[in-house]
Amino acid sequence: MQAAGANYQQTVLEALRNVADTLRQLVVRPAQGALVLILVLGIAGGIFVTRRVLKRIESMTATSETIMAGDLSGRLAVDGTGDEFDRLAQSLNTMLDRIEALMVGLKEVSDNIAHDLKTPLTRLRNRAEEALRGAHSEEEWRAALETTIEESDSLMRTFDALLMIARAEAGQARDNMVDLDLGAIAENVAELYEPLADEQGMDLRVDAQPVEVHGMRELLAQALANLVDNALKYGRAAEGARGEIRVSLRRVGDEAVLEVSDRGPGIAPQDRERVVERFVRLDTSRSRPGSGLGLSLVAAVARLHGGSLAFSDNAPGLRATLRLPAKTP
Repeated sequence: MQAAGANYQQTVLEALRNVADTLRQLVVRPAQGALVLILVLGIAGGIFVTRRVLKRIESMTATSETIMAGDLSGRLAVDGTGDEFDRLAQSLNTMLDRIEALMVGLKEVSDNIAHDLKTPLTRLRNRAEEALRGAHSEEEWRAALETTIEESDSLMRTFDALLMIARAEAGQARDNMVDLDLGAIAENVAELYEPLADEQGMDLRVDAQPVEVHGMRELLAQALANLVDNALKYGRAAEGARGEIRVSLRRVGDEAVLEVSDRGPGIAPQDRERVVERFVRLDTSRSRPGSGLGLSLVAAVARLHGGSLAFSDNAPGLRATLRLPAKTP
């Protein structure tokens, strides 16, 4: 019996060893092979990803060096995969677009200042020289000095307008914004210009509803004053007819819509976007006093307040529409 029991145990142990060997062959060895395969794939994938990342970084570095060298037209490549590098490249490209636009605008402003201020400065100098050569009496000296002061005042107004535009475009006035009634500003500006309009044979009519906006009172008043002043200068009706300027303000949805319209010759459609550029004066307006900065300031104030400025046909005349975000009632 003991011998039979020992043989039985031996047989069971052998069977268990066979099962263990079989499991080892079926599980352990394939698992080892899978681990080796995973390791190889991991190393290969790491090398691929590393090379791809380094390639993107090298591309960004090369583009950045080109931009730092002065070529602001360079942009970071976007592969279209939507990954973090693409999102970073898109954000940087948007920033570069803005920087390039600002630099182009700065160059244009510098060129315009050099060109458009040269004429009044030259005129001022010539009149001073003429006074030195030809003035012999106190009246002549006084007339020469008065003319010089007028020219100087004109230059100062030009520089003040440029400074206001620069501050508006830089957003420096946002800290001074408050909630205010745009309708009250429209009424005050119209009251200020009404006597001047009457002197020029024009009627100035106001229809302003109370609309609350968040903004800077001085800049909004100056923008509206520039629109009214522009209508007074260039919005005269045909010969023999009495001109009319209408200032209207109403709330449309979540916007305050301010319109200044006249019955003059208007502006050709192809020139309506160009007139808001600095120092731009159309051929029909060159014979009248002005610096070409009034509408530029209005457009800058509109952008500062998150609004827009547009021009349309008033049939006849011009309609200037200033749209600003209105406060929720």
